[in-house]
Amino acid sequence: MKTNSILLGVVLLTLPTMTFAQKGINDGSKYGHGEDSIRCISNLSMMVQYTKQKDYASAAPCFEIVYAECPKCSKNVYINGVEILADQLTKETDAAKKEKIFDRMMKLYDDRIKYFGRDKKYDKYYILGKKATDYMRYVPESKNDPNKEVAYNWLGEIIEAKKEATPAAILQQRFYLSSNLYKSNKDGFRDKFLSDYLTVSGYIGEKMSAMPENDPDLPNYQAAKADIDQNFASSGAADCKTLEGVYGSKIEANKGDKDFLNMVLSLFKLAGCEESQTYFKAATYKHKIDPSANSARGLASQSIKSRDYNKALSYLNDAINLESKNSEKSSLQYIVATIYRDMKNPSAARTAAQKALSYDAKNGKAYLLIGNLYAVFNDNISDDAVIRQTAYWLAVEQWEKAKQVDPSVAADANKLIGKYKPYFPAADQLFMRNITKGQTFTVPGWINEKTTVR
Repeated sequence: MKTNSILLGVVLLTLPTMTFAQKGINDGSKYGHGEDSIRCISNLSMMVQYTKQKDYASAAPCFEIVYAECPKCSKNVYINGVEILADQLTKETDAAKKEKIFDRMMKLYDDRIKYFGRDKKYDKYYILGKKATDYMRYVPESKNDPNKEVAYNWLGEIIEAKKEATPAAILQQRFYLSSNLYKSNKDGFRDKFLSDYLTVSGYIGEKMSAMPENDPDLPNYQAAKADIDQNFASSGAADCKTLEGVYGSKIEANKGDKDFLNMVLSLFKLAGCEESQTYFKAATYKHKIDPSANSARGLASQSIKSRDYNKALSYLNDAINLESKNSEKSSLQYIVATIYRDMKNPSAARTAAQKALSYDAKNGKAYLLIGNLYAVFNDNISDDAVIRQTAYWLAVEQWEKAKQVDPSVAADANKLIGKYKPYFPAADQLFMRNITKGQTFTVPGWINEKTTVR
């Protein structure tokens, strides 16, 4: 073939004259020496070209040579090799032969980690992620792993090492496999499934809170979060009744185990079961042996339930001071805002909600709350009913911001906007008060905020 002749000619011209031959696999070099290095480089070049053309049948013999004789020569041996073996897997019909090809693919990933696992951009965890993905895609039935537990364990190894730097796809795949394992063994796998949700959702939350809005990778994490949350919600593993049944009888026996108590507090919080007696009991024991943001939050929830708001505020302030994650500080500060709202103190409630936003600018619930404060607590800002209606302008502004920063609250925001927009002051009523469309207007009273006249 003309292409082969040209490639070989280039190789011959660029290599120094050697007096001996030695394969790279034998002497530890990239290409080997002498005639063996020529053979390695020419076959590597042809393998890459054939693979680009999707001519896997022609690429395969070249791959076999470079993989066997000079495995350190290039990452392309492994990148192209996987493509070649994948093509063989999809075409092979014999089960025994398919298993052998699959085993070679997995070995190929192991060897890539061996020779190129320290690559700065594509390290061993990146390679392990690729291996897990192809395991999920191609594992034969003969491996007797219907729930892909082997891949599940590999993904766990990546997450343990990378933590919040774990790619969204890896977190999503891990929880998908965890869900399947839970479905096949609900009683035996429930605790692990719940723990997996806490881990992956926690790392996604940390990552998203640190990402700028224009980060091109943000949509991937948003999509992963939505999928994981939906999967978790539909699992039925974490409704309040189930959690009570699983953990209610275990608290007393584990009252000195802070890790267990922390897990219970986190699960009950995520499931919205913070008014549960089990949650309060776990929080009480946890706060005694190791005060934390979680335990203080649990005690605050019980105080809210009993309407002891001053004690609740005290516990929440403790929780904020003990908490290290800004996303959690924001969540706690939002609860402070709701308490002040219930105490009929809109000014303090707004201040608390604004603090929540200072910790996490994407906290859409805080914007919703501020808008609600403007809409509901406008009675005493003016004796003029029309001026009181101007508060709805600011309320709608806050709800518009809410859905911009946090799509999960968009439905609630749109509902509120639709409800209050019809109550904007009429143009003729504003005109009689020398207020015209487009001018800057300060909504009076405790609100004291500027807006644009509609």
